[in-house]
Amino acid sequence: MSHKSRNFVVAYVLLVGLPLLGLAGVLRSGRNLTAPIAVDGVWKIEADASRLAAQPCAKIVSALSNTSVVISQSGKNLVLTFNNPSKTAASGTLEGKTLKATVVPVRDSSSKAVCGDDQPWTLTATVDPKTEPRSLTGVLSVNSCPSCVPVEFHALRQPRAAGGGAH
Repeated sequence: MSHKSRNFVVAYVLLVGLPLLGLAGVLRSGRNLTAPIAVDGVWKIEADASRLAAQPCAKIVSALSNTSVVISQSGKNLVLTFNNPSKTAASGTLEGKTLKATVVPVRDSSSKAVCGDDQPWTLTATVDPKTEPRSLTGVLSVNSCPSCVPVEFHALRQPRAAGGGAH
């Protein structure tokens, strides 16, 4: 075998063979990966308003309940945007069927601060992927305000608009 032929074979093995071997390894290791449950879309949140009225943090909780929330999803990471006047936003994660998000409320500077106004809220919910439409069941709570009792809520994913999605 000539020197040129040997160089060609070595270059071929390095430039073609090794990448193919690497690709085979990546495909084999990714065989057991599964995508997280899809929760993106618009969700209608409903909470028991009668339980809210007696709480000092009722104004904040009511702004987050009985409204809709848009969930944007990238893998396990979530961004929640509530359809309330202040467009409250939250970030969270999805682990299995459990959704956890931290909601930082926007306080109206003209009103007197009450327990929970400036504190982050925790939204914890379980996704039921077997129902159609999908549903969430969970609680909204604020850990730093003992007088604010966690509020249970239920949410249903709203049907997607016909013909579309974002382009």
